[in-house]
Amino acid sequence: MNNRELVQANQTPQPSKAGWRSRVLPIAFTAVAAALLLFSLKLPLWHMHLEAPQYRDEEALNVAVYPNFFRGDLTELAVLNQYIGVHVPETLPQFAWMPAALIATAVLGVIAAFAARSIRSRALIIIPAALSLALAFASVQAMQQIRDIGHKRDAKTIMAGVKDFTPPFLGTRKIAQFTVTSNLSLGSWLIGSALALQFGAARLSRLPRQKKAATPKVKPAINPPADSLVAPAASHVS
Repeated sequence: MNNRELVQANQTPQPSKAGWRSRVLPIAFTAVAAALLLFSLKLPLWHMHLEAPQYRDEEALNVAVYPNFFRGDLTELAVLNQYIGVHVPETLPQFAWMPAALIATAVLGVIAAFAARSIRSRALIIIPAALSLALAFASVQAMQQIRDIGHKRDAKTIMAGVKDFTPPFLGTRKIAQFTVTSNLSLGSWLIGSALALQFGAARLSRLPRQKKAATPKVKPAINPPADSLVAPAASHVS
């Protein structure tokens, strides 16, 4: 191989593993995150299970909270609540904005993945961070709403003598004859996974780019002048 071929071989671009990870993986991560966020719209985010001597096994009462509606044994709870003076709201203020927030986070995350590297790395931190703050606010609001159910009661009901109570937001608590258990449901875990993927995409976008290899300098061959070769021969003849 001559010098020119050697230089050309050194100048041939090699595939960059860091470049592939910082460009392709963020797109894949945000695409999966978007799918999880959209799928979570149809799944419960939170679940409450109530058991009592007269409500056991299959007769136990359940309430599930979705991004924009309730589902469960709402009729039975409404009848029961008349005797203990509590009022479960028919809707929540979070229902008005949560679906839009999840959809916006999914769409903006995918758009950000195709942006320039400097924009992508920042946007994929800001977008999931904004949703995280919104969900944290919604959780604090939900805990206050749950507390109000057991404290803002009608004193004229038949069982008004039951002391004020706070249903658990997470975990298990004994309330009168009921054992109440509350947990996060599948939708919440999907949202958490989607946020982790978007933050991971931001981290991958910050990977350093591969530096271009320096082109080696090839010194040209120096041929001695013809006079320097002839002169010694001429002196030897003389």
